[in-house]
Amino acid sequence: MLGNNPPIVPQSASSQDQQIEQKISILKNGLFIPKRRNPKSGGSLGRPTQVEVNYLPLNLDKLFKKVVYHVDVQFKPDLPKRLLRNALEEFINKHYPKLLFAFDGRRNMYTTKEIKGKTDLINVLNDENNRTIDFTITTSVVNVIQMNKIEDYLKSGSSNATPGEAFQALDIILKNRPFSLRFTNVGRSFFPLPRITPVDLGEGMELWKGFFQSPVMGWKPFLNIDVAHKGFPKHQPLINYISNELGCDLNSPMDNWSFNALSNYVKGLKIDFMVPNQPNTKRSYKVVGLLDTAAKFRFDMEDPVRGKQSLNVVQYFKITRNYSIKYQNLPCLHVGNVNKKTAIPIELCIVQRGQLRLKKLSEMQTASMVKNAARPPSERRQTIENCIRDIKYNQDPVLNEFGVNVTEQFASIPARVLDQPFLAYAQNRETRPRGGVWKPDKFSKAVHINKWVVLNLDGRTNMGSIKNLERNLIMSGKELNVVVNPMDPPINCLLQRNMRVAEIKTLVGNNFRKLKQVNTELIVVIIPDAPAGVYGMVKQTSELEIGVLTQCIKSRTMFKMNPSTSSNILLKINSKLNGVNHTLAIKSSPPSMDGAIIFGADVTHPSPDQTAIPSVAAVAASHDIFGSQYNMEWRLQSPKVEIIQDLEDIVHIQLLKFKEKTKAIPKKIFYFRDGVSEGQFLQLLEYELIAIRRACLRLNINYTPSVTFLVVQKRHHTRMFPKCSIDMDGKFGNVPSGTIIDTQITHPTELDFYLCSHASIQGTSRPTKYHLIWDDNNFTEDQLEQLTFYLCFMFARCTRSVSYPAPTYYAHLAAFRARAYIENKTIDLNHLDDEQNKNKLNHSFTDNTPMFFV
Repeated sequence: MLGNNPPIVPQSASSQDQQIEQKISILKNGLFIPKRRNPKSGGSLGRPTQVEVNYLPLNLDKLFKKVVYHVDVQFKPDLPKRLLRNALEEFINKHYPKLLFAFDGRRNMYTTKEIKGKTDLINVLNDENNRTIDFTITTSVVNVIQMNKIEDYLKSGSSNATPGEAFQALDIILKNRPFSLRFTNVGRSFFPLPRITPVDLGEGMELWKGFFQSPVMGWKPFLNIDVAHKGFPKHQPLINYISNELGCDLNSPMDNWSFNALSNYVKGLKIDFMVPNQPNTKRSYKVVGLLDTAAKFRFDMEDPVRGKQSLNVVQYFKITRNYSIKYQNLPCLHVGNVNKKTAIPIELCIVQRGQLRLKKLSEMQTASMVKNAARPPSERRQTIENCIRDIKYNQDPVLNEFGVNVTEQFASIPARVLDQPFLAYAQNRETRPRGGVWKPDKFSKAVHINKWVVLNLDGRTNMGSIKNLERNLIMSGKELNVVVNPMDPPINCLLQRNMRVAEIKTLVGNNFRKLKQVNTELIVVIIPDAPAGVYGMVKQTSELEIGVLTQCIKSRTMFKMNPSTSSNILLKINSKLNGVNHTLAIKSSPPSMDGAIIFGADVTHPSPDQTAIPSVAAVAASHDIFGSQYNMEWRLQSPKVEIIQDLEDIVHIQLLKFKEKTKAIPKKIFYFRDGVSEGQFLQLLEYELIAIRRACLRLNINYTPSVTFLVVQKRHHTRMFPKCSIDMDGKFGNVPSGTIIDTQITHPTELDFYLCSHASIQGTSRPTKYHLIWDDNNFTEDQLEQLTFYLCFMFARCTRSVSYPAPTYYAHLAAFRARAYIENKTIDLNHLDDEQNKNKLNHSFTDNTPMFFV
C-alpha cells in the first residue's frame, strides 16, 4: 500500500439510500411550475403574422363583482335524467318564481340570489309511455362562490391551484343556453337533433354533428367553440339493421355469426316499443340481450278460465294484443330486469334517437367518420359561425343575469411562422424542407441487407407481387444508399380465413425458428385481411419469444407497391437495422441538444367498454448523440392509471443504455410527456419528475443532470384560421408548418404554446399544445419552441415534419406495439407483475436491434 492514505471503503447500499432520500425530500419541497419570465410577451423568432382562432372573447367584468350560490338539488328518483330539468323548472316556478338559474342536468344548480332550501313532490309527464312520474326534489345551498377568484387567477394563477368551484360555475352558466335548448349533451359537446338525415357510418351507427364549448382562461377569458362529431345508434326499426347490416333473411332462423353480431349491437341499447295502432302499448326499454325466437320462447301465463298455460311469444301477442308476429324465426329482445325474462318481438322495436354508446367505433366506422368530419378551415369556420348564430348566447336571460357577455366573433391573435431547419444526409449533404415536406437523399448511415426473406401468409399475394416487391426495394435502395441483396426463396404459408390464432402461431413460429437458425436478418411478412389478430400474433412470436426482426406489409399494400411505397418501407427497415436516415444539419442543431438524452412518454388506456384490459405505459429514449436512434421500454399498469408507475426503473435502464452506446452519461434530460390534463401537472412533478431524479441518483449520488419537462397535448379544440393569403398552405388553406402562438390564448402566467409543426393532408390541422412544467435548463421561449419544432423533423418513418416531436411519436408506436403483445390474451389485472414477466421482450433481440418498434 502506498503512503498512509486509508483505503476507499465502498458506501453501503443503505447509506446511499439515505442520501438519495435526503436529496429527494429537499427536491419535493421545491416543486412548482415555472412562470414566464416576461408576463406580457412571448418568443420572437420567425416571421410575425396574425391568425384567427375559434375563441370568442368573454366579458366577465360584471360577473367578477357577483357572488354565486351553489345549490345542491336532490331528485328521488334520479332517473330518467332527461326529465330532471323539466321537473326542476316546475319546482322553481312553484317555489322561487322568476328565479333565473343555471343547472348541469344532474344535481348542481347556480343562482345569483340566495334561496331558502325546500322539499316538494313534483309530477312530470314521461313522453316515452304517456305516464306521469313523481319526483321528490330537495334544494339546499352548499356553497357561496366569490367569482372574482377568476379575476385573481387571470393575474397570477398557477395550474397547480385553479379556482375550481368558480370555474365549474362559469362552465355551467355558459352551458345553460344549449342545455335549455334541450340539445343532447356528451361531456363538453352538444348535439341538436339532426335537421337532415345524418350520414350513415355503417353497422347501425350514424354521424351526428354538434358543437363543443369550454371556457378558457388565457391572458383574458375566452369561450373556445368548435364543431363536434359523434356516432350515435341509427334511429331505425331493428329489423332494418338485421336485413341491411347483417344481410339476414327475416323469415329464416339466424346463423351464429349474425346472432352474436346482433347481440353485441343491441346490448345496452334503448328502444321504443309499440304494437301498431295501439298507442297505449307504447313503452321504452333498455335491452339486456337476446332470447330464443318468438316461436320457441315459452313462458307460463295465468288464465282465469283455463288456469296456468304455457305460451310462446307468437301466441301471447295474438291472444293479448290481437297482433300476428310476422317474423317468428327472429330472436326476441330480453328487456328490463336481467333476472326476469321479459321477451318482446324485435319487429316492434325502434332504436331510440340520440342515445350514448360507450363502445369504440369499428375501423370502418372510424374511417367513414374521419372522411365526413375532415373539413378545410374555411368550411369548419363557417360551420362554427353558423353554430354561434343559432345559439344566440347574448339573448339568454340567464347569461345576462350572471353578467356574462360573449363577443360573437373569432379572436384575432399574433402568431409567428418559424423557419424550417436544415437536414443532413450522407456526407453531410444538406436539404431544406419546404412547408414541412422534403425529398429524401442518400441515408446518413445506410445499412446493407444481406440475408432476407418474404414469409407470405396471404392467399391473394402471388409470386409476381413478391418479385415486384423485391425489385422495388432493390431500386429504392440504390437511391437511398441501402444495399439490398436478392431475397432468399420466399416461403408461402397461406392462412385460411377461419384458422384459429393458436394454429397460426405454431405455423409462423416454426418458420421463424428455422429462419433464425440460418441467421436471416429480416423477415418481411405479408399480412392478410382475415383472420383478425395476425399482426399481433406475428409480433408476439417474433419479438417476445424467438427474437427475429420482422417487417409486416398488409396484403393490400402489396397490390399497389410502387417506388414511393418501397422507399417508405426502407425508411423503416434502415432504422430497425440500426441505420440513421437523416439528422439535423450542424447549423440547425440547437446547442441545447448537445449531450442531451431525449425521452418521449405515453400512457394509453382501454376504451370504456373494455373492462379486463390494462393500461400500457411506454417510454422511448434516444441513445445516440444526434437524438435520432431510440429504444423503448413498456409496462402494463392498472386500467386508467395515468402516472407511469415504474418510471424510475425505466429511466435507469435507458440511462445505462445511453451510456453504453455513447460512452458518456447525458448532461441534460428532455422529457416530453403526452396525454395528461392540466389537473394532473402537480402529480406529474411529484411522481414522474421525482422518479427521473431517483434514477439519476441511483447511477451516481452526485449525478444531477438538468431536466426540462414538457407536457404535450393533442386533445384540445384550439384551431388556427389563416387571415393572410401568404399563410394559406396546401390545397385546403391551412396554416403553414411552423406556425406558433404563445401569447393571448395561452396560460396567464406559465409558459405554454400552440405549435402547428406539420403540413396538413386533410381537414383543418390541429396544432399541438406544449406546457412547460419543470425546467432546470432555463430555456427562453425561443429556445424551447425551436427545439420542439426541430424534433418534429426527426421522425424516421417519413420525410415530413410530424405533428408532435419524434420522441413522443416513438412512445406512441411503443405503446401500440405493447398493445399488440397482449392482444388475444387474458390478462390478470390483480397480478400485472407476473403478466409483465410472461410477456417480456427477447433480451438479445432488443439489444441488437433496439429500434425494432418503428
